[in-house]
Amino acid sequence: MFSPHEGGPATATRSRRRQRPVSSDSLAQQPKAKRQRLPLTEQTFVNPDAVPEMFQVKADKVAMLSARRDGVEKHGNNNNVPPATTPASSTSAAAAAVSTPTTSASAPKKELSVRSKKTKAGERISKGDGSVVLASNNAYTVSKLPALPDRLRTDPGGRQHGTIYSSSGYAVSLTHTHAIVWPYTANSPSPETFTFTLPYPSRHISDPLPLGALVAPAASSEEPGLVVVMPTTGKVSYWESISSAATLDFLRQQRNGVEDVIQGLSSTEHVTEILNAEPAGFILLTSTGRLAYMNVRDGHGRPAISVQFLRTAGGGPSSAGFFGSIRHALKNPAHREDVVAVRAGPHLRVGERSIVAATSKGKFSGWKVHRGGSHDAILETDARDDILGAIRQFDFSADGPEGDSLEVVDFTYVPKGIERKYTDTVRLSNAIEDDNDSTHQLLVLVSLPHKRRKPYYLVELLLAADNTQVGMVRPITSLAGPISRQQQSTEQRPRVYLPKPAVVAYVVFDRAVVIASLVHPPETPDSQLQGEASYLPPSFEDIVDLRNDGMSEVVGSGVEEPASLLPEAADAGSGAVGSRVHRYKSKNPAAVLIVRGVGVVRVATVDVERFIGEKPPEVTAKSKLEQAVFYGIKDDNPLVFEGKRDSPFSDAEIGEAAMELSRDILGSKTAFTPSVPASLEGNLRTRAGYLDRLMSHLNALHLDLSRRVRWRLLADAEKMFTATNMWLLHEQFMADRADGKTSDRKTIISEIVEYIHEDDKKNPNRDVGEVDRVRYFFVNDVWRMDLFIAWAYEVIKYVYRDHLLDDRGVTRLLYEGVEVNYRALNGATDYRQNKLSFYGLGSEELESGILVDGYDGLPEPWTSTYFITNNAKRLVDLCCNWLDQFYPNKATSVAAPDPGLIESIRESLPNLTDRYLLALLEHYRWTQTRDVESEREYGERCSKAYAEDRYAKVYRLKNYGLWDDAIEVAKKHRSIDALAGIMVEEVRRLRNDAVTVDAGTLRANEKRAEALSKEQRIAEYFDKYGEPFAFAVYEILLRDDGIKAVLDFPGDKKAYATRFLRAKPELAKISWINDVEREKDVESAAGTLLNLGLDRERQVWNKKIELSLGKLALLAEQGASANWANSLLTPPKSLSPAPFSSDNDATSPHNGNNGNGNSDDNIDRVDRQLNMIKIQDLLYSWVLPSIATAVDEAAELQLAMENHATRLPKRPKTLLNVFEDGLSRLLKHEALDAFTLIDLLTLIDMRREETLIEEDVFYLALLVADAGLGGEDRRQAQRLIWRRCFIRDDWAQINNTQLQDDESTASILSQTSVYTTVYALSIQQKINASVTFAMVKPSEALGVFSDAADVATTARFGHMEDTAREKLADAMCHEDTLLRRYIDKSRLEDWSRTAKEGAERAMQTEMDRLTELQGSESVGRLKWNLFGPRSA
Repeated sequence: MFSPHEGGPATATRSRRRQRPVSSDSLAQQPKAKRQRLPLTEQTFVNPDAVPEMFQVKADKVAMLSARRDGVEKHGNNNNVPPATTPASSTSAAAAAVSTPTTSASAPKKELSVRSKKTKAGERISKGDGSVVLASNNAYTVSKLPALPDRLRTDPGGRQHGTIYSSSGYAVSLTHTHAIVWPYTANSPSPETFTFTLPYPSRHISDPLPLGALVAPAASSEEPGLVVVMPTTGKVSYWESISSAATLDFLRQQRNGVEDVIQGLSSTEHVTEILNAEPAGFILLTSTGRLAYMNVRDGHGRPAISVQFLRTAGGGPSSAGFFGSIRHALKNPAHREDVVAVRAGPHLRVGERSIVAATSKGKFSGWKVHRGGSHDAILETDARDDILGAIRQFDFSADGPEGDSLEVVDFTYVPKGIERKYTDTVRLSNAIEDDNDSTHQLLVLVSLPHKRRKPYYLVELLLAADNTQVGMVRPITSLAGPISRQQQSTEQRPRVYLPKPAVVAYVVFDRAVVIASLVHPPETPDSQLQGEASYLPPSFEDIVDLRNDGMSEVVGSGVEEPASLLPEAADAGSGAVGSRVHRYKSKNPAAVLIVRGVGVVRVATVDVERFIGEKPPEVTAKSKLEQAVFYGIKDDNPLVFEGKRDSPFSDAEIGEAAMELSRDILGSKTAFTPSVPASLEGNLRTRAGYLDRLMSHLNALHLDLSRRVRWRLLADAEKMFTATNMWLLHEQFMADRADGKTSDRKTIISEIVEYIHEDDKKNPNRDVGEVDRVRYFFVNDVWRMDLFIAWAYEVIKYVYRDHLLDDRGVTRLLYEGVEVNYRALNGATDYRQNKLSFYGLGSEELESGILVDGYDGLPEPWTSTYFITNNAKRLVDLCCNWLDQFYPNKATSVAAPDPGLIESIRESLPNLTDRYLLALLEHYRWTQTRDVESEREYGERCSKAYAEDRYAKVYRLKNYGLWDDAIEVAKKHRSIDALAGIMVEEVRRLRNDAVTVDAGTLRANEKRAEALSKEQRIAEYFDKYGEPFAFAVYEILLRDDGIKAVLDFPGDKKAYATRFLRAKPELAKISWINDVEREKDVESAAGTLLNLGLDRERQVWNKKIELSLGKLALLAEQGASANWANSLLTPPKSLSPAPFSSDNDATSPHNGNNGNGNSDDNIDRVDRQLNMIKIQDLLYSWVLPSIATAVDEAAELQLAMENHATRLPKRPKTLLNVFEDGLSRLLKHEALDAFTLIDLLTLIDMRREETLIEEDVFYLALLVADAGLGGEDRRQAQRLIWRRCFIRDDWAQINNTQLQDDESTASILSQTSVYTTVYALSIQQKINASVTFAMVKPSEALGVFSDAADVATTARFGHMEDTAREKLADAMCHEDTLLRRYIDKSRLEDWSRTAKEGAERAMQTEMDRLTELQGSESVGRLKWNLFGPRSA
C-alpha cells in the first residue's frame, strides 16, 4: 500500500492528488490464485523494473540476496541514496511491479511455498510436522521447525525481532525495512510468506527496530491483519489482511484509514513495546514509561487508527491531555519509571481486558481497558518489600546489599480455568481457581543482580486494589549467575511464560530457556517438615542453552497451549488473532522461539501429565549426558551442551552416568540407535561417534573423573571399534566365500554368534522377524566382544573334534579365527594408544598397547580375560600343529587344505603369537593388584606361561621360515634366548644351504654372503643388547659347535667371549688359555687357574698341575726373583691352632688383588694346597704296594682294606665305612679334603717296621689340619688327631712297668705314637724358631665330635642323615671311652708328659750331634725338606 519513496517527511504537507498510472495495463491486472504453486523462490528472478525496497548501505554493486542485509544507513541522514533492488516472489508482486512505484511498493508480497529440500541424513525428524529434534529427554523436546522465510534464512545476521502467535499459527519478524509474516507451523522449509515493505523505514541502523503485531481478522477475511509502529517517529501502518491482493483502487481507497501518527511523543521518546490486548485493542509502551491505548478500527469495524495515553490511578481528567503527556515525557530521566513489562489479563468479558504494568523496582499499575479506548485505573502498588520479604524467608543470602538490588524482570498472568487435577498439584495459591477479575494473579520473574549465584526467582504475586500478597517462591537454580544488561539483546528482554495448565513455566533469555516445574515435589521427610511454607523446594528444572557464536540469539518468543484446554468459543469471545487454519494443535504446553540464524524453535513438554504423576520427570546426570551425546554430535545444532554452566552433579555422579550411558550405547539400549539398521556398518560407526562425543563432552566439562571411569569408557570405545572391524571382516569373509572358494557361506563370525551360550548374549525373537543372529549380536551385544573373541578357538575345536568339516573347511575356519583374534586384539590396543590422551590418560605408560603398571582399582582388561588368554594359547598351538602337518602344502585333492590359506595362516602366526604373549603379560600384571587368591594363582600361571612361551613359541616360528618375523617378536618381548637361537640357527641354515648347492655357483655365493650378513647382524646386536645376548649366542655355539666356535666368532669387539668363559666355572680350563693367548692377561689366567685348582678341581693330578701353573703365572706376573724360588724350600710357618683362613673362608683368587690380601696370600694358599697334595701322594705310595695284584678298582679297594683297615673295629662299622669311603677316593686319585685326609692318616695301619720320623702319620695329619683348615675346624681337627694319637698305643701295658728297668721303659715309650709325633714337631720347631709348639693334653682331646647335636659335629657331618650322624657320634664316643680309661686307669696324663719331655731331650741330643757333624749329608739323611717350605 505504502511506498517508502513516496515523499519522505514532507508527504503530509503535499497535495494528495492522484498520480497518473504509468501504464493502463496495470489497472486491469487481476490477482492470481492465492495458493498457486510455482517452483519459484525469492532467488528465481530479479525484476529490473521493480521499485527498490531497502536503502543501500554501501556504494558497492548489489549483492546476491543470500548476502544482503537490510539497507539502512548507519551514519548520516541521506534518504536520497538509491535503494537496493529486491526480487519479487509471487504473482501478486509481479502484478505490482508493472504499476506505479507508489502502489507497487506498498503491496504485500506473497511468497508461494515450494517443494521442500531434502533433510540431512544426520537430522532426526519428528512425526508429522517435519521438525528436526535438537534435544529431548523424558520431560521436554526441543525441535527446530522447518518453516522459515527465504529472506530470513539467507540473511541470518541482520537485526530483527519478532513474535509468535500460536492462536493463528503465524510468526512475525520485523527488520528496519520489512515486516515478514509466515505460518511457522507449516511443514515446508519455504512456507507461504507475506513480506511487507514498511512505508517509513528506519533512518539509521542504530534506531530501534519497528514494532508489529497481528490483528484479529476482519469479518470478511480469515487471515489476520498486521499493524506496524515505527518507534522513533510514531508512525503507524495497518494492513487489514496479510493475504489480501487488492486492486490499486481498493488500496487507494483504504489508504487514509490505515495510516496515522502517534500524537504526543517527544523528540527523545520512542515506543518500546506493543501489546495485543484484543478485543479491547493494543497497548503501547514508551521509553519514558507511559502507556498508550491504540485501536486500528473505528466503531463500525472499519480500518481507522486512534491512539490515546492511559491515565494513572491518581490523575485527573487533564492528565490524559496533550500537555499532561508532554509534561510526563519531559520529566528528568532519573525520575522516569522504568517499566519492564506490560501484560494483558485473561479474557473474562467481551470487549474488555485488564492491563498490568510493572517497573523494575517492583511497582505495579493496573487498568481496565474497553474497546474504543475508555479505561479505568484499578490499582497501583509497590510490591518490592513484599517480594523481598518472601525471598528472605528461606534465602538468607538475600539479606543486605544483595537483597537491595532486587529487580523485576518480567511477569505473566497465571491462566484461569484450569482443571482441578492440575490446580491440586501445583504450589500456586487458590486464586488460580477463582474467576474473579478483582484479583490479579501474576507469576513474576525477579532477580538479585548483586547475588553471584542463583540470582533468579519465580514469585507468585496476588494484586488487588487494596491488598498485595506473595504466594509461591521458586528459585531458578540452573542459572549460576545473573545475566547483565550488556549480555542481553537490546530488543529482547527476558520473558516468563506460564501456559495452561500452569504446571510448567518457561523463562526465556536471549540465549537460554529455563523449563521449571511448579508442581509439588515428591513427599519426603524434609518436605513434610517444611509443611506449607511458600518456598517451593526444587522440583524439575532444566535449561536449554544456545551457542554463543555471535549470531544465535532469541529475537522473539511466544507460547503454545494444549488444544484440549482451549475453549471452543475462545476465538469469538477473545478476539484471537487469526483463524484455525495454521494453528498447531499441540497436546502439551510449549515455548516457541524465533532464533536468529536458526529459525523457529519449539521447546515443548513431552507429557504434562507426567509432571503431576507419582514419578515426575527429573534431571539426571545421565539425561544431560544423553542430550549432549545424541544431539550435540551434530555440528549444525544451535544448542550447546557444555561450557556455559556449572553442572549440578558431582564428578563421581557424572562418571557413573557416563559409564551407564556408554554401556547402553554398546547394547543399543537407547532410543537413538535403530534396532533394525539397514547398514550395520553405519550403525556401528554412529555408535562409535556417540562414544567419542561422550568423551568430548566430559572433557569439555573439565571433570575430575577417576581412572576407573576413564579406563572403562576407553574399553567400551575399544569394543565398539573392534565390533566395527569384525563386521567388516565378516563381510570380507562372506565375499571370499561367495567367489566360489567354498560352498559354505557361514563364516566363523556367524559360527561364533551361534555357539555363544544363550545366557551370555541377547537372543533374537524369531516370532517377530528377528532372524539375522549376526546383525542382532552386533546391535545388542557389542559389550561381550571379549567373549566373542575367545569363542573363535572354541568353534574350530568343536568343528574339528566332531568332524563337521574336512581339512579344507577346517583350514578356512582356522584362517578366519586367526584373523578375528589378531585384528580384534591388535586393533583394540592400537585404538587404545591413539585415544589415550583423548580419554585423559596421557600420563599412563603403555607398552605395546598394554599398561605397564597402575592396575590398582581397574577392571579386568577385556583384551586379556581368562578366556582370551587360555584360548589364544590353544589357538597358537593349533596353528603350529596344522602347519607342521600341511606346510609346505600342495593341494592334491579336493579335501586338501587350500595352499593359499595355509600360507596366510603361516604369515599371520607371528602376529598371533605376539598378541597371545601380550595378553598373558597384561593379565598377569592386572592380577598382581588383586586380592582374590584364585585370580592371583591364574596370574602366576600366566607369568610362567609367558616366561616359557616367549622362548618356545617364538623359537618355533623358525620352523616355518619366519626368521625375520620371529626375530621381531623376540625383540619385542625381550626374549634374548629365543633371539640368539633364531639368529644363530639362521646363519647355520644358510651355510648348510651353501654347502648343499654346487660350490662356486652364484646361488652358493649368495647363500654365503647372506650368512655373512646375518652373522654381522649378530655382532651388531652384541652392541645393542650387550652381555645377555652375547652370552646366549655363545651358549648355543658352545652347545652345538664346541669351544672353537666361541673363540673363533667374529665381531666380538667388547671381549664378550672372555667374559663368557670367565663366568662359567666349568670352562675355566679354556678360560685361562684364552686369557693368556687372546687377552694377554696372565694375572687373570693365574686367578682362573687358582680358582679352578683350589675350589673346583676334583682330580688330584689335575689340581696339582693347575695350582702349579697358577703359582707360576703369579710369579711370572710379579717378576719372579730368587727369593721366590728359595721360598719353595721354606717349611710351613706354624702348626699352632691360631686362626687361619680356610678353604671355605678364602676369597676366590680370580683376581690377584681380591680377597684378604695380595698375590702373596694366594701363593700361600697354593703352597698349603700343594703340601696337602704331597701328603696325599705319600699316602697313596704307602697303599700302592698292597694293590699291585688287583685286576680292577673293586679288587684294589678290597685289597687296600684288607691290608690297611686292620686297626678299625668291625662293630660298629661307622668308622670302617668312613675309612673305606676315603680310601676309595684315594685310589681314584680324587683330591681329598682335609678332614678325609686326616681320617685316612689317623686310622690307617701302615704295616711297616721302619718309618721315617717325617712320615709319622699323626705329624702329617697335623700338617694337613694346618694347611687345609682354619679357625674352629682346625682346632677340632687337632683335638681329633691327638685323641687318636693317644689311643693308638696300649697304655695299660705300657703303664705296667713291673720287672722292667728304666732303659726298657724308655725304649718302649720311645716307640709310642705320642713320642714320635712330639719328636717330629720338636724338630720342626727347632728348624723354624718362629713356630710355636703346642700339644693337646689327653683330657683336652675328649669330646671331639661325640655329641650329634653339637655345633662342630653338625658343621662337619651336616650332609649326613640324622641316623648316620648319630652312629658316627657313637663311634667317636667309643674313642672317648677308651681315652678316658687310659687317663683314669693308666695314668696317660703323666705318661704323655713324660713322652713329651723324652722326645724333646732326644731331639735336642740329635740336633747337637748333627751340629757337630756340620755336614749337609747328615741333614739330608733326616729328609726334613720333604715338604715344600713356606715363604717367610
